[in-house]
Amino acid sequence: MRHSTTVKRNSLATAFAKIEENLKVRYLGIGFVWAWIYCSFETSAVYPDRDGISINADPSWLVSATVVVAAMIIGGIVLRKTDLSTSKCMRVAAPVLVAFGTVLSGIVPLIGIEPWLLYCTSGITTGIGTALICLMWGDALSRLEIEQMEIAVPAASLVTLLCCLVFPYIQGVPGILAVASLPLISGALLKLFYREREGKPVAARIVDRPERGIVLDLVRIAVVLFAAYLLVGCLGAMSESEDLVQQVSGVDVPTLIGSGFGLVLAICFIMFSVRIDFSSLFRWLAPLLVLSVALFPWQEVAPNFISTTIICIADTSMQVIAYIYVIGLAKRKAMSPVLGIGLTQGFVQLGVLVGNLLGVWAGHAGFEGTLSVFVLALGLICLISFATMLVPQGAKKPFVRDRPDAPDDEWETKNQCARLAERFGLSTREQQILEYLAKGRSQPYIRDELILSKNTVATHVKHIYQKLNVHSRQELLDLFEGR
Repeated sequence: MRHSTTVKRNSLATAFAKIEENLKVRYLGIGFVWAWIYCSFETSAVYPDRDGISINADPSWLVSATVVVAAMIIGGIVLRKTDLSTSKCMRVAAPVLVAFGTVLSGIVPLIGIEPWLLYCTSGITTGIGTALICLMWGDALSRLEIEQMEIAVPAASLVTLLCCLVFPYIQGVPGILAVASLPLISGALLKLFYREREGKPVAARIVDRPERGIVLDLVRIAVVLFAAYLLVGCLGAMSESEDLVQQVSGVDVPTLIGSGFGLVLAICFIMFSVRIDFSSLFRWLAPLLVLSVALFPWQEVAPNFISTTIICIADTSMQVIAYIYVIGLAKRKAMSPVLGIGLTQGFVQLGVLVGNLLGVWAGHAGFEGTLSVFVLALGLICLISFATMLVPQGAKKPFVRDRPDAPDDEWETKNQCARLAERFGLSTREQQILEYLAKGRSQPYIRDELILSKNTVATHVKHIYQKLNVHSRQELLDLFEGR
């Protein structure tokens, strides 16, 4: 019993040590951008007249949502060959524009007038700033190793969830300033990130001509994301701003529960999926999206609670996996990460915009009767079914950076591995993985070569280390060099 407890403690200590090694606070800046997107439109101090869960609170939102779509797509295309790490002016301007637009949007209702010029200025600055900072974070995250990125992106989503527990409930001018600080924090972390990476090799390089098949798959995924977020925006626009649960508790419980479960789903997908690709994830999410639409016409407490929770699960998990998948494509030198993030996130914002407008139109057009709502729900279900048909089938094998610093003699390495396997009782699979490790191959490389999940490879490597009594990759390589 004591031995089992000790092994578990050592495993937990190893896992935490690995997370600490691969995760730095400066890697989490994209989470503060996501937090700003949510908190700015959920904070009553910024948008006191918000109607429904949608974010169509005032004219500045419509301007911002339109501008961010254009800036994302156009920026992704124009900046795809640009080294954004050298764009210090853009690095400062983007978060400042978002913060300035947020403050401007919050001040306008306080002064009691409706100056359209200020609304337009607020929308344009937040739209352009949000697009630029998202593109820069796409470029920044592509400079991490695979394992670092797979930890950093879910951790950034956790940052968003924690921010959503606090910022939306700060009232008055402090609430406006608190939300405006989120993009500034993200910008500061971005600066620290690029400063740390100075002189280090870039994991995803600029590609002049992306592979045609990759671009087509990317466009199809962008269309699928558009359809999914159109559904999210439409249901949000037709929902009440506060359901009964939120009125009683004072907390947006469905969003918090759904975001938490969505994060857990994304982590499980990263850990146990053979390949991280969007098609595998969407096959699980499509039935959940259909269920959320099917429950929507019944506006009782329980169906509405479940529907909203499911939407948040899908939103969080899609956001995390889409980022990792797109940056994974960039790592195999198939395309620019800026182009990938710009196209996919541009279509996400377009889906939210069109969905909100559709939901508002449906409300004004009298889609309040049971039959009308059922017709709209049926249309949304058909849209998701059509989108499912567009999801690319079969994952492309990602390119993984490798550092072959093992012995050059392949046959000698195999013989050494065979002798070690016999001496220390390694299984056939462990011996196979040991051969890759002896050649200096990374765990992500082994995962893709052997078509194994992240968790499976990590478990085999841990067992190999324990049996050989080594504690690091370098110790393992030294073992081969000394034999």
